[in-house]
This record gives sequence, structure tokens and C-alpha cells, in this order.
Amino acid sequence: MANQQTRRMHTVPHGYLQAFAVPDTKRRMPAVWRFDRISGEGKLVGVRDAEVVRDIYTIFGDDGAPDTVIEDDILCDVEGAFCATRDVLRDRNPPTREHWANLARFIALQLLRTPRMLQLVREEIDAEGGEYARDTAQRIMVFLARRWVHRIARMNGIVASDETDFPFLTCDNPAVTWKKIGEGFQCGVNQRDPSLIVSCPLAPDLMFTSYQTPESLRAVLAERHDMDQPPQKFGTHIDTGTLPVPEVKRLNLICIANAHRYLYSNYSDKRLRRFLTNNFFGKPGPARRIIDQ
Repeated sequence: MANQQTRRMHTVPHGYLQAFAVPDTKRRMPAVWRFDRISGEGKLVGVRDAEVVRDIYTIFGDDGAPDTVIEDDILCDVEGAFCATRDVLRDRNPPTREHWANLARFIALQLLRTPRMLQLVREEIDAEGGEYARDTAQRIMVFLARRWVHRIARMNGIVASDETDFPFLTCDNPAVTWKKIGEGFQCGVNQRDPSLIVSCPLAPDLMFTSYQTPESLRAVLAERHDMDQPPQKFGTHIDTGTLPVPEVKRLNLICIANAHRYLYSNYSDKRLRRFLTNNFFGKPGPARRIIDQ
């Protein structure tokens, strides 16, 4: 690169990707199929190899020394709590309020911790003529994540099972904001949109989706000073159910449209590659556009 800096890509936590690993008990290390948007290459890689060593969330102390507290403390803690919650949901056990809080925290950070989102924060500050430190975007990310937890907590949630032969896919930006438009969808929907939907695949057979409610919309439009306190109520209503094939396909297309570069799956066959060729390979990302199925 021109500035001689190592290029850092957004990564998916390996604990999250383990649920999408190839179901082969003979393998010593869990591996996942990774598909590249640019090259179209499908490659079986270890879930830890889907990461980079250091990501883009470093902050700096008063002495200018780098501090990886976001990665080592905040993100790792949230990931571990999320994985425990996902296991409870996959086992069809009743989740506690703490489990819902863990899920909301994970999704909130996934919505905000992408290179594109950090760049949007910098562009907004630039547009307002403000000056900022090089780690300002990362600090804002942590602050906004707390607010997003409260928004998600006030949405209607659905834990949906996929019992079709089309497993859920995931990507390097697994949590998505979108809204329905007939049979299609629009990605990158503003948090103030009354039709906002937030969804995140938890496993090839499990999806969490939450829908805007009057309560969640008010939480966005009138942020209160107590937003930093742990919310006492999660989900205006959280339901469970199964999805038909068309809805599974729609959610996979939403995931594809939002992917920055990589898509992950626990399988690879001709049908999947044809699906990706038509909708993923060679397409720009992240895609913020209206898509008609």
C-alpha cells in the first residue's frame, strides 16, 4: 500500500464461525468453506485461519502506546457469552434474560465493527468540520454499541429454525439492517426507519431476526441518559418458529448483499456455487442497494 501500512480486514470471531464448520468429526480442527467475492475461489480453511492476527480496533493511551482493550476484553468477552447463548438456543433450551442480553450485545457490535462503518463515522466528522484522534471511530463504536443493545432489546425478536435443505450462509458482516420490499429487500436500512429489521445467522440451522417496534423506534429518536445502564427488558416479544424455503433464500441473499468480501458455509456443492455465481462473485461489496428477488 502507498502508506506502507498492513491492510487490515474485518474478521469474524472464530467462536462464531465454529457453528458453520464442516460437520466432519474426523477433522482435528474445525474448518469452514470460505468463498471469495473477488476471485470466486472456494477454499476449506480452519476457523482460526479466517481471522487476521490484529484487527482494526486498536485505541491509544495518553502516552500514544497502542491498547488492544477493545479486541482483548470487550470483543472477546462478548463473543464467549454469545457462543454460550447460541448453544442454549440450538439445544432448544429456554434462554434467560442474560442470554438475550448476550445475544443483543454480540449483534450490536457486529453491526458496528466493520471497516465501512468506522469509515462512515470518520466521514461524518469530516463533513461537520470536526477534528478527531485516529482512534475516535473505535471509541464511538463502543459507545454506540451500548445504545444499539437497548434498541434491539425493544424490538420484536424471532429465533427461527431452518429445517429446509438450504442451510443459512454467513459472511464477514453477519449482522444486517434491512427491510422488506415486496418479495425483495433493501440492505443498509437506517435505524430510524419504521420498517427496520435486524438479523444475524447464528448457525446453518438458526437465525435471529428482530423487527422495529414503537418502543424501539422511540429508543432511537429520544436516546435517554440512562441508556448506558443494563436494560431490564429484552424483546417486546421473542418468538420461535420455522422458515419456509423462500424466506431462507431471501435471508441468504441479504447476507450475500451485505458481505464485505467473504462468504462462509458448512458445505460446497454445484447448487451453492451456481447460487453464489449468480449473486455474489464479481459483485461489489458491501452492497447497500435495493434487491428484487
